[in-house]
Amino acid sequence: MPTTLNLSEILSGLQDEITINGTISTEHRAFYTAFRTQLDTHPGAFLAADIQRLMEATRTEMYEEISDEEFESFTKAVLSKISTKELLEIESKEKAEIHSAERVAEMVREVEEETRAKVAAEYRLKAEEELREKAKAKPSDAAPADLELMLAEKAKLAAEQAKLAVERAAIEAEASARQAEEDARAQQRKDEHDKALAEIEAAKIAAQKETARIKAETASKIREAEEERERAALEELARADREAARIHAEKELEDAKQQAEKELEDAKQQAEKELEEAKQQAEKELEEAKQQAEQEMIAAQEAAKQAQAEQELIAAQEAAKQAQAEKELEDARQQAEKELEGARLQAEQELIAAQEAAKQAQAEQELIAAQEAAKQAQAELELEEQKRLAELEESSDKVVPDLPPPQGAEALPTPVEQQSIGMLPIVVGGGLVIAAGLAVVFLL
Repeated sequence: MPTTLNLSEILSGLQDEITINGTISTEHRAFYTAFRTQLDTHPGAFLAADIQRLMEATRTEMYEEISDEEFESFTKAVLSKISTKELLEIESKEKAEIHSAERVAEMVREVEEETRAKVAAEYRLKAEEELREKAKAKPSDAAPADLELMLAEKAKLAAEQAKLAVERAAIEAEASARQAEEDARAQQRKDEHDKALAEIEAAKIAAQKETARIKAETASKIREAEEERERAALEELARADREAARIHAEKELEDAKQQAEKELEDAKQQAEKELEEAKQQAEKELEEAKQQAEQEMIAAQEAAKQAQAEQELIAAQEAAKQAQAEKELEDARQQAEKELEGARLQAEQELIAAQEAAKQAQAEQELIAAQEAAKQAQAELELEEQKRLAELEESSDKVVPDLPPPQGAEALPTPVEQQSIGMLPIVVGGGLVIAAGLAVVFLL
């Protein structure tokens, strides 16, 4: 039966070889760990061919870390365990054979003694029987002394014959033991020779298979290395193309961002300019309407002091003027709304165009700034408008008292209290806020 090793014997042999001055290097420790992993994956007993194959597999994994000399020393150290074990087994067999030979010699000696005693007893009994028969036949012929002498001679002869018989039995037993020993040794040599031939053949076949496998793995690794190198070259080219495309895209994005910022700044300036013009126009119209209303109010007050008739006439004229002023105010408001709507539509178109050009630009901060500026302008406009409304309310709250109607005259209609014309700035400001809000919504 081929000699096998267990896991502890294999690892102890390798550990003894890689340990130098009580320490193990990093490469040797890595080889030990990898070899242990290979051993764990192997089922069954560990033959010499199996150990050689696992060592070769570990060598393949760590080709660049372990030299050829180190690998050969590792292999010899592990496989020497098998030779040592075989010597121990031979020594055990020799000891068993020596013990067996001693046991055979002891058995031969015991048989010899038993045979000698048995033959001596038989010859003694036979001699005594013969003497008794002779004594019965011739009692007066032989004396007691002659009888004792005859018995002694017979016993001596019997002892010699027993000795010869024992010697023959011992010789035969020794020859049989020697022949059995020779046969056992011949059979052992034959078994050892057959086992050696089988191990040599198995090792040869395993080495051929392992050589073929290593060649195939080497060719495969060379092929994989070539493919990996080609793939790396292609990936490098693709990475360079992607980098160039990224740089080009970043440049185009930066150009588009600058263009969008420029267009957005132009649109912002244009919107601020139009907003300022609309504000100035509204303030101008408001001032003109205020002056006209004040003049008409003064004229009506002076006319009312002269006479009731004139007062009635002035009241009628005032009502007509009020209606005319309201109509003019409505026309101005509608005109302002039209202009504001046109400005809003134009601002929306410009903002939409700016939004399409600057989709990828970061315009939120500037939009927020524009919104804050619009809110601030609106707040200033509302504050100024509140001041004007306060002044107008102070002047418009003075209502001319009605004179008593003349006798027989129909009662004139109650004078209509003049409405504040301060709504125009509020309407204009509200439109501006709506325009700014729509612009922010479109941009977002």
